[in-house]
Amino acid sequence: EIHSEQYDIIPAEFRVIDNVRFTYVCSSNCGAKPITTPLPLQALPRHQVTASFLATIAVEKFEDAMPLDRQVKKYKERFGVEFTTTTFSSWMIKASELRLQPLIDRLSVIQMASGYIQADETTLQVLNEKNKKAKSKSYIWLKTSKDIHPIVLMNYSSNRNEKTAEFLFQGFTGYMQTDGYPGYNIVANREGVTQLGCWAHSRRRFADIIKSGASDVKSKALSKELIVMLAKLYKIEKDIKNDPPDKKKSIREKESALIIQDIQEWCESNFLQAHAIGGAIARAFTYLKNQLPKLSIYIEDGRLNIDNNIAENHVRPIAIGRKNWLFATSTKGATALCNWYSIIETAKANGLDAYAYLNYVLTQLPIYEAQGKDIEELLPWNVKL
Repeated sequence: EIHSEQYDIIPAEFRVIDNVRFTYVCSSNCGAKPITTPLPLQALPRHQVTASFLATIAVEKFEDAMPLDRQVKKYKERFGVEFTTTTFSSWMIKASELRLQPLIDRLSVIQMASGYIQADETTLQVLNEKNKKAKSKSYIWLKTSKDIHPIVLMNYSSNRNEKTAEFLFQGFTGYMQTDGYPGYNIVANREGVTQLGCWAHSRRRFADIIKSGASDVKSKALSKELIVMLAKLYKIEKDIKNDPPDKKKSIREKESALIIQDIQEWCESNFLQAHAIGGAIARAFTYLKNQLPKLSIYIEDGRLNIDNNIAENHVRPIAIGRKNWLFATSTKGATALCNWYSIIETAKANGLDAYAYLNYVLTQLPIYEAQGKDIEELLPWNVKL
């Protein structure tokens, strides 16, 4: 027999589900009150939307970066069904508050006990914020961990100051890995918290000098020297990527520590020359020198990473989406946005399809709530799809 494969796709189908309920009355006039069969448990009570539809809207916006107004237009043109952006937005906010928040709260407890969190922030424009102009910057603060199971959580804040960092890491002890942003210092200075630096951020400053057409020859030469040394560090990390933590720690202590010592000596011997040149190379050296104590810490524990790239990778979908949907209208919308991104990114980090997971948990959460069941079974690593 001869096989010949072709790719095919089944287009999306829009359906209206008619839930028929019957009312029963006593035929013998016994005085009993009429009994109506209950509605099936709903993902969003008193709203005409199923778990599947909520999951579709969420994935198209937060995974595929399709703004709600474009989704509304699609349903009108393709299926002849009229919605409004306000309706879709309301569904996203209410489903976030009612269904996602319990999952977020449980994930947060687990993450805070993990002992190692990477953190990063990115900007977000919120149009209607109290005491702020529409064009001013707000922020999404991201925390990611991978102790046993990967967890990615995002939080909206109107600011980027240390009070937000203090709140987000309240009660945390262990390793906290960030770039050089001083807003985390209030957490790093607490007893029981050790702050790691990020080699990728230090490297980026020197790499930008090499790429810049305006940089002088000596600045580029110095930058290339550091990039070469860092390549050796990253080569070690590539080679030990799949090794257990104790073996990683041993190899780093034998090999990486020597390279870092060379970088420290190189930084000291070239520091004054870099500052004599000034500009970008002086700033790059200052950043490196200030961060070196934190950049060396990852050697002491095989669970730790050389850089903050895991967190940065989870920020990337927001940056892509932001180019299309541009802003959040309200603070409630900004909080919902963070919740949806948190659940989707955590699901993906645990190897799940975002739509399949959202459809499953949005269907199951009302049942678990009604029966008083523990939602631990609905966390991404406990779900088999």
